[in-house]
Amino acid sequence: MVLHTPDRIKSVVCHEHEEARIWDHFLNQCSDTHIEQTSTWGKVKELYGWKPVWVWVTRESKILGGAMILTRRVGRLATIGYVERGPVCDPGDHESMELVTKALCRVASSMGITYLVVVPPYCGEGGIPLLQSLHFRPKPDVLPPRGVGRATLLIDLRQDLDALLADMSMTKRQNLRRAVRKGVRVRVGDAADAEIVRELMWTACERRGISPSPPHKDIFENLWKVMGPTGGVKFFIAEVDGQPVAAACVQVFGGTMQLWRVGWSGTHDHCNPNDILHWEMMKWAKENGCHVFDFMHILPDHARAILRGERIEDSYSGVTDFKTSFGGRVRLLPEIYYRSFDPLTHSVLNLGAARIMESDLCVKMLNKAFIKVYNRNLSKSEVSWNSTFRL
Repeated sequence: MVLHTPDRIKSVVCHEHEEARIWDHFLNQCSDTHIEQTSTWGKVKELYGWKPVWVWVTRESKILGGAMILTRRVGRLATIGYVERGPVCDPGDHESMELVTKALCRVASSMGITYLVVVPPYCGEGGIPLLQSLHFRPKPDVLPPRGVGRATLLIDLRQDLDALLADMSMTKRQNLRRAVRKGVRVRVGDAADAEIVRELMWTACERRGISPSPPHKDIFENLWKVMGPTGGVKFFIAEVDGQPVAAACVQVFGGTMQLWRVGWSGTHDHCNPNDILHWEMMKWAKENGCHVFDFMHILPDHARAILRGERIEDSYSGVTDFKTSFGGRVRLLPEIYYRSFDPLTHSVLNLGAARIMESDLCVKMLNKAFIKVYNRNLSKSEVSWNSTFRL
């Protein structure tokens, strides 16, 4: 559907995966794009209650940019929306960025989206002033979704292997040599390993006292079914004496390997299976044309401290130390924004009620309301506001 055609500019709205192939083709030609904007990711999310909608802007049939919006009805009145690592356009082309962001807003307005969250791409800092001018507000941590990456660690795989090793800590290199001596074997998995990856991830979550995210038992199976045939997802399994002890699910797109989820049995620590698992993934990524290995999640407070040359000591320090000992570059990511396109809600927010909506009390009340809705429609593992966004 074409929304408008001024000065050879067209805004196209697409609701079907087949028609969205042109969008995937555009993403494949861009640099610094993310798999979360692809139609295959939309297919995965669709299995868990989301409906993808694509909007892109063209000039004389050439796509300037756009976004995939994931939408979901909540009850009879509310619609929530999620733009994950978008909108996508040339970050140096302000005109295109403005056209694309305004087209996104028009679509969100036409759908009356009650709560739209925009997680900009890694290179999306330039679009922040534009979002602010269009009445988007910085999303506080108390509002969903929580757990979205706000900082990351990037490994430049264009270096040779010796340079990659030299960038690691001495202890990390010793751990890798020990893993080889102990006979730890890392293999690339397939569909049959989906349950192994899930079990190891859930075991790691249980050991840390946190809930698995995402909570769906079939998530790795479905990821493989949808994204495996195109090479968008890979499983890696670290084994000791033929026994799986650590595993990872990674996503591969646009020359980047993203470390999506990891799991560990908690055993054979003396063999350093996790160290060799990550190193073998980096080597595989490099050998298969990737130029970046993305750890995806570094706590923002830890990242800011590292960039200042400091270190924060808390319950998560061990995880951060494990990742940063591989070397690489810590990077803070653009802030996350939200806006309501429901006229009444938007007016109330503009009148100064945003602080009330963002308060702990209001979030708790909203969670209770969403739980009642999901108890009628979804499984018990998905009955919170925040879990609506998980994946």
